Amino acid sequence: MAVINQKPLQMSRRHIGWENISKASDFHNVINIIYLGMLGIEKDISEECKLQFYQSYKKELLLRKSYKNAEEVIIWQLERHKIDAVFLIDTRTEELYVKPEMAYIGQIEILVNKKSLARIHRFMRDMDYEQEEDRLGNGTVYTRVPGIRVVFYDQVPIENKVVKRHFSEPVRKYLHMENYRHIHILSREEMYLYRTGRLVEAYASGTLKIRDILDFWQYQKLLEESFHWKTVNELLERAKWQEFIGQVGILGALWFGEGIRQEYGLALELEEYILSGGKENKHLDKALLPYEEARLDFYWRSREKEWTIRKREWLFPKKEYMSQLFPILVKLPFLLVFCWLIRDFRFLKIVCANRCKQAWIRIQVRILDIKEKIKGLMRRGEEDMSGEPGEISQVTEREEIESTIK
Repeated sequence: MAVINQKPLQMSRRHIGWENISKASDFHNVINIIYLGMLGIEKDISEECKLQFYQSYKKELLLRKSYKNAEEVIIWQLERHKIDAVFLIDTRTEELYVKPEMAYIGQIEILVNKKSLARIHRFMRDMDYEQEEDRLGNGTVYTRVPGIRVVFYDQVPIENKVVKRHFSEPVRKYLHMENYRHIHILSREEMYLYRTGRLVEAYASGTLKIRDILDFWQYQKLLEESFHWKTVNELLERAKWQEFIGQVGILGALWFGEGIRQEYGLALELEEYILSGGKENKHLDKALLPYEEARLDFYWRSREKEWTIRKREWLFPKKEYMSQLFPILVKLPFLLVFCWLIRDFRFLKIVCANRCKQAWIRIQVRILDIKEKIKGLMRRGEEDMSGEPGEISQVTEREEIESTIK
């Protein structure tokens, strides 16, 4: 808190386990802030731990520079290919902080039209990006050394129907980035809603971290009086997210603000949920996101061990749990088998849709490659045809010269 708010750091009288703090801060993506805070108290830290902090901090700085370069090239490629794209999350995240080195860039998120994915895949492949599977969403992920991660979406990665409908406009309708024709950005209100939605998705998938709360807290601090709170609050109310955002605000004030006098009950539960790495808490789910509770279980989680251990339980849950998803089971319990089938079919539908989407993109890219090869062969054929008369005339002239000499 002191580092973020640029205030003097208070020395702790307790022994600090810096090794554990290093692991936790790295997991929660705040190691650069912790490093800046420990610069004045190096005496209590071992040389090995100090070196580990410095290396992690330096890595973040270099990666941030790599992200900026990568973003510039991607923007140039999108503009060059005349592909309309909205930058949802980009390197401008560093503007949230007093010092840019406090920011953390985990990935760049871009919204594009579905028809553009094949062309995007081609130029990303040509720039040595590797495609990966997105297990926590419906995006197309590209990664490249030294750790750059770019995700392209053909629809906003937020499952709430109210918010998704709000972002259903064509890509070209969003605000233009200055000096560009095809690059777009979100308005402040749209960015607030998008960040809120990403917080909800992170909570649902068990990946909510301290950095997520910190970025959201910093963004709220930058909002001015001209911000259209009425419009945003109406949409949040329709999405049933007011309690969630309220508790995130309380937790943010508890962690990064001056503190406020009010009940911390749910906020402390949310804190425990974050620090435990997304440990299941049914009471918290019901209190924060009552209308998202049924969806929490359908979320595609990247937890291989958990899937292996709880595979049978997950495929065939108990009747009490299924009754929350299918209230009809309270009156007609014999329909449990059919409800199992419906629930499992929904999951398989998500998996199949993602697989088919990736397969279709690969087919489209292959078709584009074949078209380019055919065009190249046709151009070469035309050049050969146009070159034949010249070659014949050169041969004739050479023969005439030789005969003259003789």
